[in-house]
Amino acid sequence: MNRDKQDSEIEKLKKEILDNIQRCWKCRMCVAMCPTHEGWLTQSAAGRLMAINAHFKLELGSEEELSDLLFACATCRRCQERCRALSTDACPTDTILKARQLLIKRAQAKKEKKYE
Repeated sequence: MNRDKQDSEIEKLKKEILDNIQRCWKCRMCVAMCPTHEGWLTQSAAGRLMAINAHFKLELGSEEELSDLLFACATCRRCQERCRALSTDACPTDTILKARQLLIKRAQAKKEKKYE
């Protein structure tokens, strides 16, 4: 794939993810619904969205740490159902899945760049 096109797709996906995160009210009503939550906020949809935002917007944390958080999500969509019940437009599970996709695309781009 053309590098410019690939970079454009990555930036478009990143913008979509960050826009989705802004829809979250940060009410944390999803925390108790999350089957992977064991006491740490980052083990819930709210915490994962905050981590995604911190990484992609503020460049905090490593991609490995973010990947561990995102792939620990069970993608059960309970958080998304809670958001829908609260009439928010947030789609935490969809955002987490897109952030996973973005991490994979970035890794592929780095790998391709390495072999150029």
